[in-house]
Amino acid sequence: MSLIRRFNLISLLFACFSSLSVNASPATTETTAKIKIVKDSMIVVPVTVNGSGPYDFLLDTGSTNSMLDQRLADQLTLRREGEATVVGFRDSMTVSLVHVDSLAVAGATVTSKDFFLSTYVKVPNLPSEVRGVLGEDYLQNFDVLIDYRRQVIRLESGFGSMAESLKGEHLPIELSRTVLGETSFGRLVVSGHISDLGDNSLSLLIDSGANNLTLFRENLGIGANAQPFVNVGIKSTRLSMMETRIVNKLSLGKREVYNLAVIAVRDRPYQDVDGLIPTSLFHSIFISHRGRFVILNPSFSKASR
Repeated sequence: MSLIRRFNLISLLFACFSSLSVNASPATTETTAKIKIVKDSMIVVPVTVNGSGPYDFLLDTGSTNSMLDQRLADQLTLRREGEATVVGFRDSMTVSLVHVDSLAVAGATVTSKDFFLSTYVKVPNLPSEVRGVLGEDYLQNFDVLIDYRRQVIRLESGFGSMAESLKGEHLPIELSRTVLGETSFGRLVVSGHISDLGDNSLSLLIDSGANNLTLFRENLGIGANAQPFVNVGIKSTRLSMMETRIVNKLSLGKREVYNLAVIAVRDRPYQDVDGLIPTSLFHSIFISHRGRFVILNPSFSKASR
């Protein structure tokens, strides 16, 4: 997803209410579903809502909350349960909340008595068939393997074997962050380092909705190029500036990514991280919510293969 598209989506998804309280089945299950890669890097998954569907949802590991298209909520006659405020870069809007009994991807089911944010997802260049966004409030109940090469997603609940069968460095992740005394949940934050930009480590949100390494900062130093982009808010748009640069190396644990394009954006939608790292940088990524680690480009053991 381009930078502009990604930040339009962030404007809609950054909601000021707590993430869903959900419960998956305690039994160990593993399911596999086909995914579609559209618009270069966006992942579309088949989602069943209250047993109806499946419908195409955008998979967004960078989003705390899942979202339903207003039209789909009306089609399924979902019960309205109050309102919430969605905060964008420069403005906000009030949207409805609806009750959803269950969400499922290929049988990986999460049940809930809480509410999903319901609004019409007006994001430029988002495929018209997408009926919602699947966020961390759903994904946090599973260990997740996203495989771009085979275009599949694997979800495992309970104490299964996927974490043991996949080989590679276990890179620690933070599932919550605290900034200025306030804690944010539903996060997937990994520590990285770019020597070109100094000695400090960077807290990066693992984001399947982004296609560029994006940093929330004023500039990228020597060798950066400034260019304008259209910043679309919830109610209005404005012309903003961003910087781009090729950095020599991004280090994530022992893994290194070379000659990487980086974007710096002055607007800061998330206060708890330094930037976004796209999952599409890797041919596959394994996220263990239970073990609190990720494996980048994992390999399978002979037995599991």
